[in-house]
Amino acid sequence: MQRLSKSVLLAAAVAAPSLALAQSNVTIYGLIDLNLSHERSGDQRYEGVHHGELNGSRLGFRGTEDLGHGMKALFVLESGFDPSTGLAEQGGRLFGRQSFVGLESSLGRLTLGRQYSPAFVALDPFDATGNADRSAGLLLRKTGAVKPAYEVRFDNMVKYRSPKLAGFELDAGYWLGEKVATTSTARKEGDGHGLSLLYGNGAFSGALTTQSVQRDASGGKVRTSGVGLAYDFGIVKPYFAWSQDKESGTVGNGKARTWAVSAEIRLNPANTVALSYADRDESDGAAGEDASGWSAYYLHALSKRTTLYAGYSQLSNESGANYAIGNITPAAGDNHRVMMAGMRHRF
Repeated sequence: MQRLSKSVLLAAAVAAPSLALAQSNVTIYGLIDLNLSHERSGDQRYEGVHHGELNGSRLGFRGTEDLGHGMKALFVLESGFDPSTGLAEQGGRLFGRQSFVGLESSLGRLTLGRQYSPAFVALDPFDATGNADRSAGLLLRKTGAVKPAYEVRFDNMVKYRSPKLAGFELDAGYWLGEKVATTSTARKEGDGHGLSLLYGNGAFSGALTTQSVQRDASGGKVRTSGVGLAYDFGIVKPYFAWSQDKESGTVGNGKARTWAVSAEIRLNPANTVALSYADRDESDGAAGEDASGWSAYYLHALSKRTTLYAGYSQLSNESGANYAIGNITPAAGDNHRVMMAGMRHRF
């Protein structure tokens, strides 16, 4: 009897990990993107190793567990880092890119934690350069005299993603600033919400978004609205993106509109050219900061996971603007030019 009990216990111990693995799945993944670059703005120069051009370098963990009855638990922990130095990005956070847990079923996905904003999910895909780190398309989320609500990610977010129905999906989020204060208005500083309608069916894709954030303790707000469109003709895929940032209340009454057009040209399966042009126009009195720019990238795929690339970007700042697309902060009115060549590897 004692021998039988030991045998049963041993078999159970061996089988338990296998049963657990059958119910859950954890993936380790990542990306490293490094390049040599040269920048010029006025009398400033920069040469060095830059990172995260096509995509931000990262190390991530994602997993799911089957809970039965069509429901599963999920999580994502994703750390951003500078591979040229090994230092953490996003202010030194351990998992600064994404950090959330949630549930998913046929009714959709509900998650809680640090996540991509609805506006980012809606607008970021509509740029042929992928809104590369020093692409002119980044004017869509640059901050000038008018502070946008278009941020890439927010802490403390409750987010819902609907199932896809006839090509349509909803991406909605609400996040909490978590400020300790004596008044209800002050406590809401940093609170925000966003809603995006996404569409993708065949060659056509599109998105609509609106996102709002309370910027100060007196109730001042800023709202970003936007639209993205794309159509895949096969060899050429053109994109269009437009956004508007609008202030209200104590933060001011400024407004900024940005639009971008771009195209992805597939020369063959291994070689792609990406071109983009963007223009930002602010209406905030004498403090308005306007700029425009263009970018050109060449990508050569060595494999499905490894890509070589080269690119050039230029921003033209008007007299009151000093937008940057790299390591230099231009003086007001100075243009900013960047040349780079590098490599991206996914794993």
